[in-house]
Amino acid sequence: MQTFVFFGLGAAGSVMACCLHELCERHGDDARFLFIVRNRKEAEQYLLRAPDMLKAGEFLVVKDFREIFDHPEKLRKKLHGSAVLINAAVPTFNAPILTLAADLCVHYCDLASDMYNERTEKTLQFPQQDFHERLKEKGTFGLINIGISPGVTNFLIGEKLMLMENFPSIHIQKVELYLLEHITSRQVVFSWSPTVALDELEQKPRYLEHGVLKAVGPFSEARPYAYPHFTGDTEAYPLYQEEILSLHQSFPQIPSIRMFAGGSEVELIRSLFQLNLLSKENVECVKRQMSVEEIVRMMLPGLETPQEIERLLREGIIRYAQFAAMAELTVEMKEGRTITTSKETTGFSFHHYRDLLDTPYSGSTYIAYVTGVGAAILLFHAHKHWQEEGHDLIGILRGEDLPPRFGLERTDTVKRELRNYKLDFVSHSHSLTHS
Repeated sequence: MQTFVFFGLGAAGSVMACCLHELCERHGDDARFLFIVRNRKEAEQYLLRAPDMLKAGEFLVVKDFREIFDHPEKLRKKLHGSAVLINAAVPTFNAPILTLAADLCVHYCDLASDMYNERTEKTLQFPQQDFHERLKEKGTFGLINIGISPGVTNFLIGEKLMLMENFPSIHIQKVELYLLEHITSRQVVFSWSPTVALDELEQKPRYLEHGVLKAVGPFSEARPYAYPHFTGDTEAYPLYQEEILSLHQSFPQIPSIRMFAGGSEVELIRSLFQLNLLSKENVECVKRQMSVEEIVRMMLPGLETPQEIERLLREGIIRYAQFAAMAELTVEMKEGRTITTSKETTGFSFHHYRDLLDTPYSGSTYIAYVTGVGAAILLFHAHKHWQEEGHDLIGILRGEDLPPRFGLERTDTVKRELRNYKLDFVSHSHSLTHS
């Protein structure tokens, strides 16, 4: 019996738990789940259509997660024999949960990093990497930033580069990632926290050029991009997320790494920005000084409950939603005096949102769904691989690290599992120049 321990259980974490439960049943593995939460009622609403998950899970309610982090001995007996500790709460909990995992000699997994800080900008390293040697000594792994992007996107890039490694004459000139987050709805519905989007915007978009982070203005340098299964070109704007630093650490020889995002959710934030509604200049409001940005943050709607999301989808108020992630690799190959430049494309599209109705994932947002499914499948197969060939899967690992360790067969199995959850893959190449 293996136990997956979740710290927090929100939109993405609940999808991840349900998917892990299905994978364990499908592969004949006995598993139980422990959910450490602050409010059981709020957590259980995310398992709206998953009664089997509720039966397989146990809830531990704590007033404050710091009680566990400051006094781990109180939970040691409960966590003894666990397989993986999963941070499904906030990135600031990464380090204390990693400390617990290292002390208990169990595996670790998270979905995002606390990266918008001076230290990360200076070192170009994620805070979780401080635990790399400790986990290696324990013979355990820590999967970081494992969701849909990064996670599955970087996994696909890792696969692409693995297939090229036998050709020493190939040089990757640049990697450009393009995300699509689009929802068509008769009312404003946020599929991800709008405050997170605003926080990311404040950091200014950055990209890597020859190992140096460079910044550009918000919503500047836009470019059109044709996403799969989406009509027409979409304006994609520069974005700075974990994907950029992760790929730079894994493939420092790649000179340029950039990231862009487009779709309705990005356009909404762009409109607020261009209307100067994200200004920090002070204005008089209700006899106190408040910035326009503070007012907007107060007025933005929060995330809808799963029950409300399900109703909006069933009644046709949400008509369509799509998440896509594409990576464009510009490749140069030298054969004697001949130089060929080509573009290798890899990525996926999720555009079957309505199919989630009347499944255990009914009520999930389209972004939470792909995030949770991606995280579950990568973690499940990483754990499987560790059980069978654990010597090469230890320490802090990222999505792109997995294909070379998995090999072709297990990498293909991961992609088949993702297809079972309605992710469609796209891969092609074409020549750019020949000289």
